[in-house]
Parts: sequence; C-alpha cells; structure tokens
Amino acid sequence: MSILTESGRAAIAASIKEQSLHLAWGGGDTNWESSHQVEKVFVEGEIALDHHTIKDVRVFTGQTVYQPSIDYIVDSSSGVIKRTENSSIRANSAVTVEYSESTPPELITSEKLLNELGRRTADEVLFCTGDENGELLTPTGRFRSSNVPTNNLYLKFTFDFTDAANQVIRELGVMVGTKVKKNYLEDRDILNQKTWKIREFC
Repeated sequence: MSILTESGRAAIAASIKEQSLHLAWGGGDTNWESSHQVEKVFVEGEIALDHHTIKDVRVFTGQTVYQPSIDYIVDSSSGVIKRTENSSIRANSAVTVEYSESTPPELITSEKLLNELGRRTADEVLFCTGDENGELLTPTGRFRSSNVPTNNLYLKFTFDFTDAANQVIRELGVMVGTKVKKNYLEDRDILNQKTWKIREFC
C-alpha cells in the first residue's frame, strides 16, 4: 500500500503556496437546506420523497408523532422512508412528512462552484502546525505559523461588505492559479477557472 508521507504533503503545500490563491464564493442551489411538508401514503411499506439527499425528517399524523428507528427508517441518500416491522404506523396509511433538503456531497471530479458570484485574493498564506496555544484560530483548532514548510497551509481572505452585496452565500471553494485582474473578481472578470482544490458548503 502506498502512502503520502508528511514530507511529501509538505512539498505539495509548498507548491500550492507559490501559486495564485483565491477564495471563490457562490449562491449554490436555492433548494439546499430548503424545508418541505408533504402528505404521503406508504405503498408496500415505503414512501419515496421527491428530493434526496434529505435530513431532519419528521413523520406524523395529526398530533401523533412517529419515532425514527422505531416506527420508520430513513435512507437519506435516496429519500426513501420505510415502515419498520413493528411500526405503530398503519399499513398503507397516509402520513405527513416534514424534511429538509440536504446540501449534496461534492463530487471529486468537480472543477467549479455551482453558482459562483466572485473571488477574493488571499491576504496571507502561511505554513502552520497544530498548537493549542497557537495564534491562528480556525474552526478545526489552533495553529502556529511556521518558517519551514509543513503539510498545513493557513489562508486568510478578507471580503469587503460590497462584495456580492445582497447575495446569499451557500458555497465556498479555494481556487489555485486564477489569472489576476484585480483583488476582487466577479465571475465575468475571471480569465481562466484553473484548478479547484477545496470546497465547503455554508
């Protein structure tokens, strides 16, 4: 089995650090995280919803709220709800289903955001290493900057209040190698899309 060693990862990080880095943001799909309520009938013990992937499923009839795993099982990736063998939901009965449409998992082959609004040039790109007392605070923990290459990069981007004003941001992506015309790029300003390294949903 092959592995990529820490020094190999540090070499990749060093290569990325030398390139033009931008944080792209976009509006994504307006259906992501949207809520739905539908009346459905269990047919042969199943309900197929109109959306997938789904989450936060609630099944009820009037004031009776059924229990997940006890009365029904949800396959969130296919959007199918199945009655359990000893369910208190009557066979072939109508129920109300409330659920949210999840943000779908990103494909490894993706090269761009679904609905990009703009990009901002990186203010800072630093090698860093994990340190609980580090000065760099991130959602995954604290880091300290390093003068020698490491397998971690700390990227800092500062967006202006006027960037994509009045837009809903649902997706982010770090882009490598974008040709620069100015610090903030709208979609029409991007000369080449180049490589997309990381994506995150908001």
